This record gives sequence, structure tokens and C-alpha cells, in this order.
Amino acid sequence: MTRHGFAWAAAFVLGTTGMLLASGVRRAAAPVPPTQEIEVLDPNVDPTGKPAAVVRPNPLGGQTVDIPPAVLVHRYYYTGDRSFQAQLLPGGPVIVVASHPKTFERVYVPVMLPPGAPRVSYTPSTIRYDFGPQSVTLVFGLCGDPKVRYSQATVLGDHVKNSMAAAVARAKELVERTGVRNGVTKLGEATREAVGAAADRVNDVGRGVALPVSKAAQSLPGAQLLKSSPQDQAARAQEKLQRLAEKPADPVNVFIPRGP
Repeated sequence: MTRHGFAWAAAFVLGTTGMLLASGVRRAAAPVPPTQEIEVLDPNVDPTGKPAAVVRPNPLGGQTVDIPPAVLVHRYYYTGDRSFQAQLLPGGPVIVVASHPKTFERVYVPVMLPPGAPRVSYTPSTIRYDFGPQSVTLVFGLCGDPKVRYSQATVLGDHVKNSMAAAVARAKELVERTGVRNGVTKLGEATREAVGAAADRVNDVGRGVALPVSKAAQSLPGAQLLKSSPQDQAARAQEKLQRLAEKPADPVNVFIPRGP
């Protein structure tokens, strides 16, 4: 291979490798802009696109007040996980139209949305509209229409955080006003002293119990023999043999040998 051919082959390999690495690292781009994910069908009642009340006659001769819902069509659900900023939605009563991710059937779900431009997220089982302090989630099961969940999690989290901060502030104020911290320190020192005194009492009681037991053990037969020196032990053994020799023999236990 010539030098020119070798350079061309090296450039081709490096370029191909760079393209593969780039395609593996770069996130997949959305096939359409986020505003085309959701199509809003306005009932054309209000010229500004807001929910409007409509008064209609009913069969009983009276009047019925109704709010025609807008229709939100999710064109590409579900084709993968996505999260995008949706356009301004009218809010109020809305009918969400989407394909069921399991059965691929078209479902029509009535929901109530707050006005605004939510952050919309797709998963294999949910469509979530996040309006900041409020959120609405459609949860798809194995079949049938999805369940609608309304959440105020952010507001609740702020309430809990503010409550905890107020509790900490009240605790600090109580410590500074009443001197509880010094009292707790003194209480801890008194507790340590009491525990040390109780340990000393237990030690004294143990010694008092051990002394009588030691004296009783010394009074047992053979206890002094075990504690004495070898000379004392030999002298006591000699005295015992001498006492046995001086003791008169018992006629019953005397052995008299017989003749042949």
C-alpha cells in the first residue's frame, strides 16, 4: 500500500470511529418540536381561548350552565420517555386524548387542569403535567382508562420545611430564655456522679459478700492443707500417723492368722 493510500485508510477509520462515539454519547434529538407534541382543540367559545360558561336550555324548560372542555391530543404518546415544556394550555375542564401504552387503544380522559404552561413528562405508564406547586398525572394500567392523580406535593413540602424552621427557632428561644442548656449540663454531671457512687456501693457490697465466703472456705477440712507449705504438710502427716499408732486396736477389726 502506498503512503497516500495508508493515510486515506487511517483517516477513514478515525472518522468512522469518531462518528460512532459521537452517536453513542449524544442524546437522541426529538423528532418534532415540543409544541407539536400536544395539539389543543379549542371549543371556540371564548375568543381568547379561555374556558367560558355557556347557558343552554334543558328539556325541563329551565337552563343549564356548562363549560365546554378543550381537547388535548398527545400525538406521539407513547414513543419513548420525554420531558418538554408545553405551550400555554387553557386550563379548566379538559379532555386528554392519547393512545394507551399497553393496548394502543385511544382513550379519552376528562381532567381538570390549572391554567399555564406545564412541564410534560412521558414514561411507559404515566403522563405528568407539572405546574410547579400543582401537578396532574395520568397513570396507565394494563388496560382501560388511566387513573387521574392530583398532587400538591410542592406546597406540602414548603409547609413542612417552614414548620420545622419555626420549631427550631422556638427551641433556640427556649434555651436562651430559660438556660436549659446549663441545666442539661449540670444534670449530666449529677447523673455521672450518681452512677459512680452506685458503682462504688456495688463494689463494697461485693467485697462484703466475698469476705464471709472466703472465711467459710478456709474452715473446710483440708483447706489449710492446700494453702500450707510442703514442710507444714509433712509435719501434719507425721502427726496423723503417730496418732493412729498410739490408738488402741479394735478387737473386731484385728486380723489373727490361722495355722496350717
